[in-house]
Amino acid sequence: TFVCSKSYEVALLAVGGVLKGCELILSKEIANAFALVRPPGHHAGSSGPTFPPTSAGFCIFNNVAIVAKYLIKKHNLNKVAIIDIDVHHGNGTQRIFNAASNVLYVSLHQDGRTLYPGTGFLEEIGEGEGRGFKVNIPLPPYSNDEIYLKAMEEIVIHVATQFKPEFIIVSAGFDAHYADPIANMAMSSLGYLQEFQMILDIASKVCDGRFLAVLEGGYNLEALSRTVAAVVMEMARAPFELTDSPCRSPQQVKNEADKTLRNIKNILSNFWSF
Repeated sequence: TFVCSKSYEVALLAVGGVLKGCELILSKEIANAFALVRPPGHHAGSSGPTFPPTSAGFCIFNNVAIVAKYLIKKHNLNKVAIIDIDVHHGNGTQRIFNAASNVLYVSLHQDGRTLYPGTGFLEEIGEGEGRGFKVNIPLPPYSNDEIYLKAMEEIVIHVATQFKPEFIIVSAGFDAHYADPIANMAMSSLGYLQEFQMILDIASKVCDGRFLAVLEGGYNLEALSRTVAAVVMEMARAPFELTDSPCRSPQQVKNEADKTLRNIKNILSNFWSF
C-alpha cells in the first residue's frame, strides 16, 4: 500500500465517515447509508501480520471492522453481520473476527486460486467460537449475475436470516463488474443492483432496515459511478434508470459454481439450515 504525507489524515476521515453514517442510522435520522470513502479497508488486519501484512491491498484501516466493533462496544449490539461483495476476499476482516460468534462474516469473491489475496476458501469457516460464522463463497472466474444471485438465494439469505443481526454492514466492492480491469468476473450493474435489493430485503426483515454500505474496490470509473448511483437511489427508494448488458457465463463455469455452492452447504450444514 503506497502512502503519502496525507494518507493518515485521509484514512482517519474515511473511518470517521463510516462511523458518522452508523450514528445517523442508529439515531433514526436516516434509514440507511452508503459511506463513499477511500481508501478501502477489508485487507487490513488487526495487529501484527495477518494473511498478508496489515496494510496490503490499498488498505490502511479496516473501516467495516472498526464500525462492527464500535457497534458492539459502544452501542451494546449483540450481533452484527458483514456481507462482503468485493471481488477480492476480505482476508483482514475475516482474520479480525475469525474467532468471534457475534460477527457473521460472509464473502462472495473470485476464487483465491486465481486472484489476490489467495484466501477465502470454502473450508475457512472460522475458529473456536467463530466456527460457522465465517462463510466464504469463492466463485470461479467469469461468474455472472445469475451465479452471484444464486449464491445469494441459496446461501447468504439463509445464513443472514437465521443469524438475525441487529445491524448489517456491506463491504461494497464493485470490482466484480465485467468491465473492471483487475479481476475476471462477469457481473453487470443490474446484477449488483439486484444483489443490493436482496440485502436490503434481509435488513428490513431482521434488523429494522439498519444497513450501512462502505465502498471498497471498483476500478472502472464508468461502471463504478453508474452502479453506485443506482444502488444509492435504490437505498433512497428514488427512481433511477439503469441500463447495462448482462453477461453469459460458460456452462463449465456454471457447473463449477454449482459444485462450490453444494460443497459450502454441506460444510456449513451443522451450523445453518439450507
